[in-house]
Amino acid sequence: MATNAQRSDISELSRTRYALLRSYRKSGEPVDTPMWFAAAGNSVMFRTKRGPKTARLRAHPQVELTACDYRGRKLSGATVFTGTATILDGVDAAAANRVLHRRYGWQWNLVPLIRIPGVTQVHAGLPWREKWRKARNRNVWDDSVIVRVDFA
Repeated sequence: MATNAQRSDISELSRTRYALLRSYRKSGEPVDTPMWFAAAGNSVMFRTKRGPKTARLRAHPQVELTACDYRGRKLSGATVFTGTATILDGVDAAAANRVLHRRYGWQWNLVPLIRIPGVTQVHAGLPWREKWRKARNRNVWDDSVIVRVDFA
């Protein structure tokens, strides 16, 4: 869990656009993923596509977050924050999605649909019409979940 010093410095994460999420496989092997996020109080929220990452978070909810760049390179001197991940649903997920949308604006729903060199594009196989429908929808996408990481 985050120490008192970490709790007071969680604003460090808010000064960056990306955080590196470290989740763990059943074997204990770490898996790092850069992502957009929003900090609120002693929590951080992010959206992820349903799949292996959500399975890892359910099996092993202890995670680490560190400020990083868009390619997942940790920023020099960045603090490692340790917390517990919870997959949100219903009203909680919708509220967290609105917080994320406010932070990233139009980019929140549009950028994940654009091909960016060196970045894994999770919706690469979708037809353009479906991509556009997702981009216009401000709700939680049907193939995604919102995750909250709490720092004690």
